Amino acid sequence: MGINWAEHTVEIAAPIGTCFDAIVDYDSFPRWQSAVNKVEVQSLGEDGLGERVRLYLSAKGQKVDYTLDYSYERPREIRWDFVEGNGVKDVDGTYRFEAMGDERTRASYKLGIDPSLPVPGIVARRIHSQTLKKSVEELKGEAERRHREPSRQAEPEPEPEREPPAAVRSGPEAPPPPARPGVTPPAPPTEERGETADPEAGLGASPPQTAAEQAASLGREVAGGTVRLGLNLAGAAFAVARGAAGAGVEIARGVAGAVVDRASEVRGRHGPR
Repeated sequence: MGINWAEHTVEIAAPIGTCFDAIVDYDSFPRWQSAVNKVEVQSLGEDGLGERVRLYLSAKGQKVDYTLDYSYERPREIRWDFVEGNGVKDVDGTYRFEAMGDERTRASYKLGIDPSLPVPGIVARRIHSQTLKKSVEELKGEAERRHREPSRQAEPEPEPEREPPAAVRSGPEAPPPPARPGVTPPAPPTEERGETADPEAGLGASPPQTAAEQAASLGREVAGGTVRLGLNLAGAAFAVARGAAGAGVEIARGVAGAVVDRASEVRGRHGPR
């Protein structure tokens, strides 16, 4: 079928060096190049850049893998030579970068592929064009992300603080003292209770009450006091009533006695008729 060419150009809001560094960071491709499943950097050149690289790709359901030998003209151009592949007979092309200022770059990707899979030419060209365009747009996103968030040198992690011996630790995280046989240690304070343990309390002291328990206890005391007050008032009223009744009887007796005495006196004066 012959080699099928496609090309796409995009402007990137990042310096030319950032764009170059992103496209030669082959190990990072599976993270931001959606068509790349896996990359194997098989050898490095004297400049530390990937020299022989094998790429495993999938696009529109088609999977291919191939090995390329890269050469560079840093930071303006990347070229490669096809070594071998599965699903393709040849892969050729270049990546070119043009600085348009301190923080803007024009990137042009030209790629030619001769597929060995039985795919109609028009379909293969469409897949190739769409995949190449998406690859360049993803490079734009990755380079701009790197420009916004420049990588920092890894700082050594501080050594974790060692805990002091149990004998000198204090505070809420200190371990409880060992329990003595036959003695139940007091319950530690909890956030639900909203209290702290009394350090002066003995081992046999009752655990602090919760708010609900305190309310229930207060309610019982109020109810008991009300009952006792009612009983005292009832007893007093009964005593008053009983005293009043006794006084009434005594008054009645006195009146009756006076009447009888007066009647006897009158009878004695006038004598019997």
